[in-house]
Amino acid sequence: MLTFIMLARLSTLCPSAVLQRLDRLIEPLRATCTTKVKAGSVKQEFEKQDELKRSAMRAVAALLTIAEAEKRPVMAEFTSQIRANPEMASLFESIQKDSVSLAGMDLMDTS
Repeated sequence: MLTFIMLARLSTLCPSAVLQRLDRLIEPLRATCTTKVKAGSVKQEFEKQDELKRSAMRAVAALLTIAEAEKRPVMAEFTSQIRANPEMASLFESIQKDSVSLAGMDLMDTS
């Protein structure tokens, strides 16, 4: 999860460097988003996997704020895969709504 948070932060601080390595970043995000928990798992495993998916989706949303990111074939294919899967699409939409609502708020008093 920390990796995804760092990736989201890096996408705002140095988008050109992230964009150069975008092809290598998508596959771990895809693996996290498509991993299924075994049916016999305990509740904590389901919650852990759900939090990992949410964190990965936040990283994807942050990557999409980079101007050229969606033009890359790997990113375009991954976003279409997200939108084609109803579970991933609803999660991604909720992440985007959360990020839009948080963008308007000043999260830290710098005075």
